[in-house]
Amino acid sequence: MLSFFLVACLTAFVATAPIFAHQVEDVVYLKNGEIVRGTIVEQILGESLEIQTQDGSVFVYSMDEITKIVKKPATVAKEARANIEIGTLFGLSYLSFDGDDEATVIGVPSAMRFAHFGNPSLYVSWFPTGKLSIGPEFSFGRLSTRYNAKTSLYLGGRGAFFLQSNVVSSPYLLGHGAMLLVDDTVIDGSEVLFFSGAGLGFFAGVGLGYQLRLGSALVLRAEGRYRRWFAVAVDRTVEHRLFGDLPNNELSLMLGLGTKTGRTSPKKDAPTPMVEIGTLFGLSHSLSEDFESTAIGVPSAILGSAGTPSLYVSWFPTEDLSIGAEFGFGRTSGSKSLVGQTREFARTSFYLGGRGAFFPQGNAMSGPYLLGHGARSYIKIESSSTTNFSAGVGLGYHWRIAPAFSLRAEGQYRRWFESKSNTFSLMLGLGTRLGGR
Repeated sequence: MLSFFLVACLTAFVATAPIFAHQVEDVVYLKNGEIVRGTIVEQILGESLEIQTQDGSVFVYSMDEITKIVKKPATVAKEARANIEIGTLFGLSYLSFDGDDEATVIGVPSAMRFAHFGNPSLYVSWFPTGKLSIGPEFSFGRLSTRYNAKTSLYLGGRGAFFLQSNVVSSPYLLGHGAMLLVDDTVIDGSEVLFFSGAGLGFFAGVGLGYQLRLGSALVLRAEGRYRRWFAVAVDRTVEHRLFGDLPNNELSLMLGLGTKTGRTSPKKDAPTPMVEIGTLFGLSHSLSEDFESTAIGVPSAILGSAGTPSLYVSWFPTEDLSIGAEFGFGRTSGSKSLVGQTREFARTSFYLGGRGAFFPQGNAMSGPYLLGHGARSYIKIESSSTTNFSAGVGLGYHWRIAPAFSLRAEGQYRRWFESKSNTFSLMLGLGTRLGGR
């Protein structure tokens, strides 16, 4: 009888051990402010740590990314939240048209010209499984003046299959397709004189990419793409335009900067970040004595106009101060056959600026900030070029959507000294935060 009792107790203990074991869990505090809960499945002293969360995802962190590791009572599993990545794509594309026409377009992230041939785009990816992602790509650009209006609308979808897993650095296969609408209209008051290039096109393509996970939230992407364009309608009123037609084939090398979000929310005691990397885009209205224009870039820009989208890097030396740089570059070059002759063309836009911000409530949590900024711009079209300098101020607000994800809204004013013009802008920003103290 005693032996039977001991065996029964031992059996009950073994059966219930997993239940008691799961009453506590490992809690890993990262330097970027994120908190990961789960079970540590492997730890290499002084090198790395592997932790499995309640939803089955496995994450590997370097010990340099970790602030502390503690055990706490297990939290009740919450409803699964979507694993989302938000970011921007930009890079270089080579285009082939009918005949011998060709062009090369570079946008980092600014685009030069108004059509989406290799131009930057925003993307949102949802990960329904560990090896699959689906989501849209979007881009919109418009420049309107007293004499013309240029518009580009790009709306696409993308799907990726990861050969390993999307939670680690991994190669992936890419499929994508999109619709593109472009229009370049010359006007005189309210009268439309002619269309110098208008078209509606569709494409389908494939690609091969690699994602590099830098920390728990920042993702860098490199994608080699091929696209086949199918033009549905192209206005051919004017034969001497440079880019009225849609291309046949496009080869691209694209870079991506993305933020993973959707797992945790920022804490009040989140450490102050050290660096933020992101992109700015939006709407600008420029005024001078003899010229007026309105430009929208989400995130594509048009002809290097003021308020052009840019990449930015901000460093936080203190909790209430940030300083950093802004950068944008766009170039279109190629050849066009006109009346039996081949015409070479090149258009370049370069933007380099600096920015500083003061956060009255500190930058670790959502709050307003004051902005000061200055920049130099350079635009060259064919043989003519212009250089301009600006200085300005602004007021912004940033939302900490997650410990490593920041959304910004900025109202800006800047004075351009060479052109003697004023620009008023409403900019949006998507940023990823790294490091902590």
